[in-house]
Amino acid sequence: MILELAVIYTTRLDACRDFYRGIGLALVRERHGNGPEHYAATLADGGVLELYPATSRPETGYLRLGLTAPPNGAGFLPPGRHTLTDPDGRTVVLTVAETRPGQASPEPRAGGHPRSAAGSRASHGGPVPPEGRTGVTYTEIAEHYGMSARYLSENPRWGRHPGWPTAIGKRGRTIEFDPGAIARFFGEHHTREATALEPSRRYTVVEIAEASGLQPDSIRSDISRGRWPAPDEMDGDRKLWRGETITTHLAGRRIYRNKPK
Repeated sequence: MILELAVIYTTRLDACRDFYRGIGLALVRERHGNGPEHYAATLADGGVLELYPATSRPETGYLRLGLTAPPNGAGFLPPGRHTLTDPDGRTVVLTVAETRPGQASPEPRAGGHPRSAAGSRASHGGPVPPEGRTGVTYTEIAEHYGMSARYLSENPRWGRHPGWPTAIGKRGRTIEFDPGAIARFFGEHHTREATALEPSRRYTVVEIAEASGLQPDSIRSDISRGRWPAPDEMDGDRKLWRGETITTHLAGRRIYRNKPK
């Protein structure tokens, strides 16, 4: 059994966000439909910690959390065990791992997961394992390809696809995959395609989805989370974007479509 989701309801959302970000959690602002704006971080084992405003639900009371961060992955805290208190008074026991003898301390990155000294790209074009590891986790694969770890692991197009690579080992409770095999899977089953949009034409969400291969709901989700450009025009209640706006936006993100059969 693994812990997939933990939600903290707070009346001090911004203060808690700053606290948990400060100890290494890569909290991302989210909003689902008409729900409240909140923050979520995907942990190394694929679990998710969320911070929600205590509006329709009562504030989470006393709680004791235990977290482990890699070397240099918790701000300025040195290796060892630290007992902290979040802005609401909850106890957070944070263990910062020691650097192994003979191993250079890896540079921290957003979310506290160290990257290999080889850099952010490998020769196979796939995700790069952390220093001292040969495999990558769902979290690291998802970050590389621009999606959530839960979506990646549970989607039949990705982690549950029959052709998904076999695990090569475990890192704690999390399974690891060969990064080269992951890159080959994406190359064989999904391909990046250019989106041809007329620069001056105005497009709706549905029209953008048809041209790009994205799902309309995915675009709407990005809009609600602030990860989509603001509309260039409004036609009543309809949001419209110029083709050049969307082309520029999509050029900066990874868009994968199924190859034609």
